[in-house]
Amino acid sequence: MLEKLILENENKIEKFDIAYYKRTKNYPVVASLSALETTNEIQKCYFEQVDRSVSFNVMKLYALLQSLFVSIDSLYALSYSLTKSKSFININKNQVLRELKYIRNDVVGHPANRMYNSSTLAYCILENDSVSKEEFSYNIYTGQGVEKKKVDIIELIHTYYMECNTLLKELYSVATAEQKNSMLTNLSIEALNLFDMEGDYIEALLELKRLYLNIYPNAQSSQHRFLWRMELIEDLINYKNSDEEIQELKEYAIGLEIIKIYQILSGKLYTMTLGKRKPFLVSSFYRFIKKNKTAIQHIDKINDIKNPLIKNSLAELLKLAISKNAIGPIKYINLLQELYEKQNDSLLYSLSLPLKEYKKGK
Repeated sequence: MLEKLILENENKIEKFDIAYYKRTKNYPVVASLSALETTNEIQKCYFEQVDRSVSFNVMKLYALLQSLFVSIDSLYALSYSLTKSKSFININKNQVLRELKYIRNDVVGHPANRMYNSSTLAYCILENDSVSKEEFSYNIYTGQGVEKKKVDIIELIHTYYMECNTLLKELYSVATAEQKNSMLTNLSIEALNLFDMEGDYIEALLELKRLYLNIYPNAQSSQHRFLWRMELIEDLINYKNSDEEIQELKEYAIGLEIIKIYQILSGKLYTMTLGKRKPFLVSSFYRFIKKNKTAIQHIDKINDIKNPLIKNSLAELLKLAISKNAIGPIKYINLLQELYEKQNDSLLYSLSLPLKEYKKGK
């Protein structure tokens, strides 16, 4: 039974893509997995080698207890490295493994000077002749008397591997999800860089979408914000307008949508700015808002075609822009009104996004 559990453990460790973690310099994960592999060898050796002498058995016991202690410490380190949470696992809930820490400290850690609490000093003496593959005994001497401890090694090892294998399975699921998400995030960064350098960002986005659907084959745009943002970009790419200033606005809106995709995949804010300069329609509208603060109250209502106040807000903005003879804002608002009249929800949302971004910066 133990051989099967140890083999299962080795297989679960090997499933982790250690080369990936080395490549990404995630050394805490590499070190944790490496330690688990190393301690496995000690645990196997303990049961493979036949009893030879008392000294040999005691040496093996010291190695075994220390290796189990390191194994559990490595599991916690692996868990924290992958989940960034100290509460993902709690081995202390397992009574057998919870006691392991005390057994190891009694026998290996501090046998001649064991502090049980702030006022109790203990001395732990291993019964060397009692050490076998199956069990061992030791005595704890305190001011209150002598306590004899008998440890079932088979139960200890069996419990460790049952717990460890369960945790490795859960952590592998976390690891693969993180690795896949990292690949998606890197592709979104590549798309952003290509967009800024006027490269083939469209092909990068298509590759990103292919990978996403490969990872999440049942994903639908109604449930996944990533796919919804991709649809917005596709609609923008297909939108044609002979007006050069509107075309520039369209390209700028595509860049903002790619940023939104990066933020969805990475869970981080995009702190840089697009390398492209703001198009005339956007920069002129920003200047218009700075000079006419009353326009800000209408911005919230103009990107949602279902908002009952959208028609009035667009009309008020247009009225104000005409009164100020603001050429850029007039053209911008006319475009949004045209999209509203055509009930083009997607383009209305995307092309008004630069104005929403202004509001966020306030």
